[in-house]
Amino acid sequence: MSDVGSTQQKPSFPQRVRGLNFFDTDANLHLFLERAAPGLLQRRGAVLSRIGAFAGDRLDRQAEQSDQDFPPALNDLPDNRTAPTGRRNEIRLNREYEECQQELYKSGIVAVCFDKSAPESHILPFVSMYMVAQSDIATGCPFAMTHPTAYVLDRLAPQAVKEKYLPEILRTDGKTAICGTWATERHSGSDIGGTVTTALRQGDGRYRLQGHNWFTSAFGFKKFMGIKTARVEGAPAGGKGLGLYLVPSHIDDDWAVGNNLDITHLKRKLGTRGLPTVEIDLQGALAYEIVPAGQGLKAMMTALGCSRAHNAMGAAGVMRRAYMESLCWAGNRETFGKKLIERPMVRKRILDIAVQWMAGSALAFEAARSFDDAAKDSRKEPWMRIVTALAKFRTAEQAVWCAQKALELVGGNGYTEDYATARQFRDAMVLPVWEGPEQIQALELMRMIAGGEPGDRLFLEKIASVRDTLPAAMNGENINLSALANTMEDSFKTLRAEPQNAELVADEFLHTMSDVLTYALLCEEAAWSNANKHDGTKLLVCRAYHARVWPGKFVVPSFSPGALLRHFNHIVQAEPILPSHCSNQDSTP
Repeated sequence: MSDVGSTQQKPSFPQRVRGLNFFDTDANLHLFLERAAPGLLQRRGAVLSRIGAFAGDRLDRQAEQSDQDFPPALNDLPDNRTAPTGRRNEIRLNREYEECQQELYKSGIVAVCFDKSAPESHILPFVSMYMVAQSDIATGCPFAMTHPTAYVLDRLAPQAVKEKYLPEILRTDGKTAICGTWATERHSGSDIGGTVTTALRQGDGRYRLQGHNWFTSAFGFKKFMGIKTARVEGAPAGGKGLGLYLVPSHIDDDWAVGNNLDITHLKRKLGTRGLPTVEIDLQGALAYEIVPAGQGLKAMMTALGCSRAHNAMGAAGVMRRAYMESLCWAGNRETFGKKLIERPMVRKRILDIAVQWMAGSALAFEAARSFDDAAKDSRKEPWMRIVTALAKFRTAEQAVWCAQKALELVGGNGYTEDYATARQFRDAMVLPVWEGPEQIQALELMRMIAGGEPGDRLFLEKIASVRDTLPAAMNGENINLSALANTMEDSFKTLRAEPQNAELVADEFLHTMSDVLTYALLCEEAAWSNANKHDGTKLLVCRAYHARVWPGKFVVPSFSPGALLRHFNHIVQAEPILPSHCSNQDSTP
């Protein structure tokens, strides 16, 4: 079972993932940036390398510490030390957790995106999230809400509010205000239009919010703020009556006098245990209007769209960590006189994880790229909404699967908290839930392809644009994409003719469109790698992905190694595979 054209050197891996630089060692990430954002790679490569080193070591140590030894705690304190009239609750955080959070912003990866003289691509914070999530989703969550909050303030807030609070988010001196998106109330869940929190305008133009927030993450930092939907008196029911408000943790310029935010419960969670998630009462909390009634739901969805792209990038990061944990364990663990990595079944499982990681990364990277495009040109927002819904759903599913399979490869040790695989698996379970589960993404997709938006046309145009640029050597992929596009076109026509069945088939469209777009993106990457790197790795990956998703026949055991397995050493060492070694006929995984 030798690698075609391979050197005889066996792959070698460190005993543990911790200590690796998550940027420098990720050839797949470098290929994406070279292809989609070469200028960003040139300008910010050194910053990304520093974040990669931070994520691979210090952040990983903190994640383990906060998860196992110092999770958030609720302190019951006198409300006034010299003349107490009652008690108030306060969150105590692991100091290292807070410092790691600030370390991200000190690098400027959010601030530079809002530099009016030369704004940086939003791909930068998304790629940073991808690396952060490889160690700690609990740190990634506040980051995935702070970036979109800055985006909403920059785009939508009145000038006075923007000038007062946006600089607090963009600080790089270790005193950044961490942000949250407070959209979930006790009764409404994902139905933001059901918000009952009220906003009462004050004489000075500010507001007082009265209500409750059921899931309030990133609460308890020294400085924090949230964006909260609320309804003014007399506003209509549903989403049309909502405004969006900025709620700071403190009401004075020195961030010393607390706002009227009362913690009623600190949630105990399956994973992301280092992340403080609380229930709060807003008892006349001081707030600033970002957009008025009627525009709040759309503004909040803008923030959530950004967070969903972060969710997808975080999921891709979890997959990469699962892949690396599998390699490092199997590359060093010996059983019955052989290293695990020398055993065919283990190799096949590692390649299964690799294919899911590369496929999920292609979809997540497209979500990040599309958000950046839409930030520059609002006409591209419809495509961004489509791909974000698809990526958020599919990558979350893949991340859970990859984390599970990595844990299984490590075995009993992987099930213990002595190894990162246990925490990674627990943390990954939040990815399908955050920012709306599968059914919510399906409904968002239906709004784009079955309503007034031309999402079905945009989807087919994307598939066609990839297909029409494939080289002759990828004729098989051209045929596959044409067949998939024709099938999707027929399905879209039926959906348009039977809109009353949209909710019945929404999840099926979500699944199918995710698969089709992922395959198209892998084809696009394969063509680029072939032409620019003379590397056929992605071609083998896209063929393996197609064979798994659309086997076309009853799958029986194969008694000869497939293409990926024959090139195992090349793939796990990120070495190029000569395109001449990637036969058109060989699509067996």
